[in-house]
Amino acid sequence: MTDIHRWQHQYLGANSFPKTLSAVELRAFFTFSEEELAAVRKRFRTNLRVAGALHLGFLKMTGNLLEVTQIIPRKLLRHISTQLELPALTIASLKAIYTRPKTLYEHQWWAMETLGFSKVPPEFETNLLLFLGQEAQYAASVDALVGRAKEWLYQRRYITPADRVIRDVARRAMSESEDALLNLFRQQIPLAQFKRIENAVLRTHKESRRSVLEWLQQPPRRKSINALRERIERIEFLKRLGIHKLDLDSIPIEKIRSYAGQLTGIRPAKYKELKDPTRTLRLLCFLKMVLMQASDAAIMLGGRLTARIVRTAYDKARLTEVEGALSLAKAFEEIMARVDDPMLDDAAFRTYVRSLAEKQKPRQFGSRAAAARWILSEPNNQVRSLLNEMQRLDIDAEPHDPGKDRVDYLNRLYKKKTTALPDQPDVPTPSSWKDIIEGEDRERALRGLEAATLIGLRKSLRSGAIYVDHSEKFRGRHRLMISDSDWKRDRLKRYAQLGLPDRPEAFLDALVAELEIKLQELDAAVQASALQIKGSNLHAPRDRAREVDLVVDRYKDELFDRVGVVQLPDLILEMDSRVGFSKIVLGRTARTPTELLQVYAGMLAHGTALDATAVSLMVPQLTPNQILSGMQYFEDRDMVRAANDAVVSFHRRLRIASYWGDGTLASADMMSLDVSRKIWLARLDPKRGVPSVGTYTHVSDFWSVIYDMPIVLNERQAGAAIEGAIRQREVELDRLAVDTHGYTEFAMAIAKLLGFALCPRLKRISERRFYVPSGMKNTPEGLRDIIIPNISLRRIREEWDQLVRLTASIETGHSTATVALARYGSASADSPIYRAGVHLGRLIRSIYLCDYFLSEDLRRTVHRILVHGEAVHTLQRAINAGSFSKPRGQHEVELYAVSGSLTLLTNLCLAWTAAHMDEAVFGDNGLAQSMEDFDWLQHASPTHCGNINFRGTFSFAVSDYQEWLLSEPVRANARK
Repeated sequence: MTDIHRWQHQYLGANSFPKTLSAVELRAFFTFSEEELAAVRKRFRTNLRVAGALHLGFLKMTGNLLEVTQIIPRKLLRHISTQLELPALTIASLKAIYTRPKTLYEHQWWAMETLGFSKVPPEFETNLLLFLGQEAQYAASVDALVGRAKEWLYQRRYITPADRVIRDVARRAMSESEDALLNLFRQQIPLAQFKRIENAVLRTHKESRRSVLEWLQQPPRRKSINALRERIERIEFLKRLGIHKLDLDSIPIEKIRSYAGQLTGIRPAKYKELKDPTRTLRLLCFLKMVLMQASDAAIMLGGRLTARIVRTAYDKARLTEVEGALSLAKAFEEIMARVDDPMLDDAAFRTYVRSLAEKQKPRQFGSRAAAARWILSEPNNQVRSLLNEMQRLDIDAEPHDPGKDRVDYLNRLYKKKTTALPDQPDVPTPSSWKDIIEGEDRERALRGLEAATLIGLRKSLRSGAIYVDHSEKFRGRHRLMISDSDWKRDRLKRYAQLGLPDRPEAFLDALVAELEIKLQELDAAVQASALQIKGSNLHAPRDRAREVDLVVDRYKDELFDRVGVVQLPDLILEMDSRVGFSKIVLGRTARTPTELLQVYAGMLAHGTALDATAVSLMVPQLTPNQILSGMQYFEDRDMVRAANDAVVSFHRRLRIASYWGDGTLASADMMSLDVSRKIWLARLDPKRGVPSVGTYTHVSDFWSVIYDMPIVLNERQAGAAIEGAIRQREVELDRLAVDTHGYTEFAMAIAKLLGFALCPRLKRISERRFYVPSGMKNTPEGLRDIIIPNISLRRIREEWDQLVRLTASIETGHSTATVALARYGSASADSPIYRAGVHLGRLIRSIYLCDYFLSEDLRRTVHRILVHGEAVHTLQRAINAGSFSKPRGQHEVELYAVSGSLTLLTNLCLAWTAAHMDEAVFGDNGLAQSMEDFDWLQHASPTHCGNINFRGTFSFAVSDYQEWLLSEPVRANARK
């Protein structure tokens, strides 16, 4: 089958040339091999060779036949004539050449035979229906299925039939899929029960005075115990309806999210207009998704409130330490003032000191943590209130975790209205809390057990040792893994897909042998004074900045002068005509100029952090309500991801991109976006002290953002780094550079098992130790001070199969890397899989540190690609200069829309600049005509944005591109 890149999808089934053809299209479709050129020369006379080559290239590009009425771009004619060594033609279409219809027909058939295309066979509809039936399990609309059908036809070298024929098959496939889903729902929820659910959802909610349907859609309003109660109230309402018993594990989460999104924002009056199966599917998927999201929000809010209570206790403990220190300092001053008093004898001085000591508060705690625990065991209504609310969740636990036992035990005490803890509590006591829980004050002991239970509950929920089945992100560790039966059946297949051995010995022996060699090389570098060990720290000399020839600056200035200045609307239109991102976002070609402008304005509203009213002032052709509708297009994360992939694919195939990189290297880092303080997912940016959320981006070495996702600030980013590396679809990554926040030892192990290297730039790297296997021989004596022999190879071997199982679960999409690494973070010290992964990660990290200290090229490479990411963030700051306010950002889908839109705008700017740089260097009369060395291009970045106007009143000249961007181009008299 023929591989089709995302940017090529816009051409499949097309029946006309785009308004402009870039070097990418010319090279991909209309640059012919020697065999193809020979076939053209053999088949056609001189005056028909250009026409024959046009048939060949157009069929490769679209999977359709070239008609004589189509307008031929002059640039294309020149490009083909040059290859055939013929004078450039000046014809506008093929009418002048094909005076006989039979000749056109013969040439079309020749192109089909040359490329192996054929007309669709009679049985194609049956085969296509089978294929689309599988795709309908994931597709959100009929338009999406039509696109997949065109790709299927092209891969099988069939000429694309009429759109009506394909659309009819897609509708049948979608209808059959929906009928199967409806039967699944009906088996679990009979019609009578569904009617009761429907009536309960459509009635008016007593407190909000809105319908329950609208009440369920309201996001958390604040970060408080009341917000937690509101989430749990929704959970309990949905549980009373029986939604938690609805088993949808066999349905992909993307499909559930798609149906749920179609009901988001809808009013009861509009809902009542829906017909089955759409009515049932949308409502039940919506309720299931609300239950999962409410559970996630409740757990996250509970964790946030618990962290706030603990932080407050530590602040008080620190304040107590300060007060004690000041008190002692003051007492010391008073003692010293009395030392030289001649009227005070020794006995009186001793009496004075004893009286002063009695006034001082004795030191009660051995550490600040002990003081904080004491403060937490004091009367505090917040602890008990929060614990009571968290108990209302349907929590369950792994067999070894005592957290649920403590929760159940406290619940029994509450039912008895007990105010003091029994002398012999019937639950395991946390060791750090023993002094309080086993103390004489039994009321304080109860409060201490409550605080310990609350803190342990937060930790266990984060690690997955305690879980909630009707949650999406806190489902438990066992739900992250491929099921036992599937793993037993597919185990060897998964090992082969990952390229890992069934037995760990060969894998580990190779790593240990490599580490031994690298340590010997490191010791030799120390002995040669290339590296220095000072105390227990290893120091490398500072890398010198490389000098850049002044001629490079001159070339760059001339290059960007040729690129010229552009208005953002013109940039968007030009890139849309080249990659068709609006078709991807809509799922079809825009029907009217207004609909096309809605896509652009929706992208601008999300990407620039402006509201609909502000964007309507920039795009006066649209009203705020129309812009709000356009913003909803970008809430489909898969469509926005596909649009970004199309731009990245186009960018990557520019000739100039090959001088920047081959796509095997990328960097990953977060950029914070300012939001309202009232958004519950907001966290304070530690650098700027501003409420923010993060967008985590992966930037390739050829200067394009290959993946993005929104994240919460102040949390480890290793999961997001791995998730983007394996979910992006445009390059084969070998190395991913991250900073300290994007690294954990467990993440290095998972990345290695997934087939790429995590290359962190670590903070305080000179203080890092080199971990080696316990009992490892041949350890250099000169490195003794920086080596710690505590890696257990036995532990890795024992859990090898489970480590590979977790890795395969991430690779196949059974679980996301973000959720998996969150569950196997530092809170999971009790998990054998986590401990084995940490030991493996330490072994891999030691090898990496050896390479990092020994290789200046590696250090420069890691630093350079991370600087690329920072340069892209500078461009994103120029685009996203505002702060989107409440209520935007309350729902996760809105955060994905913001992150995806900003990335799409960024990629459009990068690709446009790169395309024009490519034309300025390698095009007609380009800089390449007067030079042979192009190494200076490595210093020319497409992040240059001083020539792009991002602000002002925008005018989109849609009429200049309407033949390619609109399904029904507007006639001139109609525009008037």
